[in-house]
Amino acid sequence: MTRIKRPFGFGSIVISAILACSTILVFGQAPESKAKLTGSISGRVTSGEKPAPGIVVIATNQNSQTQIGQAKSDAEGNYRIFGLPAGMVSLTPVAPVYVPTNAVFGQGRIVNLAANETVEGIDFKLTRGGVITGRVTDTDGRPVIAERISLTQVDENGSPVRAANPVWANYMMYATDDRGVYRLYGLPPGRYKVSAGQENGRMSETRASGYYARTFHPDATDIARATIVEVSAGSEAKNIDIKLGPRAMTYAVSGRVIDADNNQPFAGVQFSLGDVQQNQGQSFVSSSSGPGTPTNSQGEFRVEGITPGRYAFMIDPASLQPSDSSAPKVYSEPVPFEIVDSDVTDLEIKFQRGLTISGVVVPEGVTDRNVLARLSRLMVASSFNPGPTEIRVYGSGAVSKINPDGSFSLEGIRPGKTSLQIIGSEAPGFTMTRIEHNGVRQGREIDLRPGQNLSGFKIYVAFGESVVRGQVKIVGGTLPNNVLIFVSLMRQGEGTRLNGQADSRGQFVIKNVPAGNYEAVMILASPGSELPRGVPEQLRQPITVTDGVDTEVLFTLDLRQKDGPG
Repeated sequence: MTRIKRPFGFGSIVISAILACSTILVFGQAPESKAKLTGSISGRVTSGEKPAPGIVVIATNQNSQTQIGQAKSDAEGNYRIFGLPAGMVSLTPVAPVYVPTNAVFGQGRIVNLAANETVEGIDFKLTRGGVITGRVTDTDGRPVIAERISLTQVDENGSPVRAANPVWANYMMYATDDRGVYRLYGLPPGRYKVSAGQENGRMSETRASGYYARTFHPDATDIARATIVEVSAGSEAKNIDIKLGPRAMTYAVSGRVIDADNNQPFAGVQFSLGDVQQNQGQSFVSSSSGPGTPTNSQGEFRVEGITPGRYAFMIDPASLQPSDSSAPKVYSEPVPFEIVDSDVTDLEIKFQRGLTISGVVVPEGVTDRNVLARLSRLMVASSFNPGPTEIRVYGSGAVSKINPDGSFSLEGIRPGKTSLQIIGSEAPGFTMTRIEHNGVRQGREIDLRPGQNLSGFKIYVAFGESVVRGQVKIVGGTLPNNVLIFVSLMRQGEGTRLNGQADSRGQFVIKNVPAGNYEAVMILASPGSELPRGVPEQLRQPITVTDGVDTEVLFTLDLRQKDGPG
């Protein structure tokens, strides 16, 4: 089995908002690195109208996805988790056969916990999940062992819909046993189409011995012809059998990596293959895997067990960098190819000398020596933004340290549109406000032409320790569980954008905000589905942030239907 790397993708709004809450500062903020273990969260777990004892509730740091506490519900269903640090905490009940009915899009329930704060009333209502069970066989009726099962949730018309993957699900159950039998339990009520086998063009795994094409219950290879399985709370759908077709062939891809300048082979290069998907006209690599074997002394590579589909060959930029630090830094374009019904040979991947962006990071209004010392321990990073005909590959870019005099030099950059960010473990508090090149203000993207090296950049950063906290008050109804609430601060006349997420109480906190005038924007996101009719997607209001002063913000979200066209 190959190693899989999958990027997160719900849609542009949700991706931007969630990434902005990560530990990397990209025109935004990051969580505090020094947290006090003083807070507590409590609530009650019930099933129906009765208490649910013995349910473990896990507290996770929402930014780092690390567990920070847990507690078990008592005979009355009550739980309390002590010793929690300040920050965004996700609470999730571990109850494999149950489904929480009031969790928010698979995240559990979010609490923006303040230092020394005691939060009560974070309750969970559980209902017993449904079961789907059946048997997977081949064309001769023999059991197919260790075959993965997939569920696709659909609407009343049978069309696929995006649904949350519950974090409490037991992923070990999604495979057949030695009898070819599978049993999926703890499923949320809904409509499903059940399938087994591998979808063409997906890097889920490579199998040199062949594979079974994806087949839906009972024997359909087209999802439109699949039978819908209805699941209700506590129900069991039996005999949802799947008959797979004949085992299909897989193919191999081979080629070599060379220097674009002299056509000499490049040995020892780590590489991977990614499946290429389309979203709104943009090609992107949705998952990738690497065999772990680098190119040989002739720069050659070969990978077997690939299903038909569209892919891109990619190489690890770090493995291309010469050991001599004075040598030029290089990059490689992702090389697309398609497997139809035969092996792909003679792929040629050329690495090229990359471009350079250099300049200086300029602190604005920062005089504290300790803060300035922190700035010199940060880094400047670039990220490539592909055009409509180019393939998006996540994680490509260059990184440079910030020298004591503020200078930086990014090397090995791919031509095209590039964004700059400030990153590092000590980034909290620093906000990139604007970028200038030779005195001319730039947008958030820099367009690099082939052969063009640019110097004279100035990245201005501000430092802030103020806090903007607030409440989203909902009147006239209740938001569905799959709706997420984000709040952004957009600094007037600048590219600054700071982000936060409202918790289960509608409360949000945005820290490390520099003084200035902002527009606070409340954003509703409903990943995979539309918002209810009449619900505004955004609310806006101007605010002024003063150094050392907490700023309070109130948004009132009215869910009552308005007269007039909708």
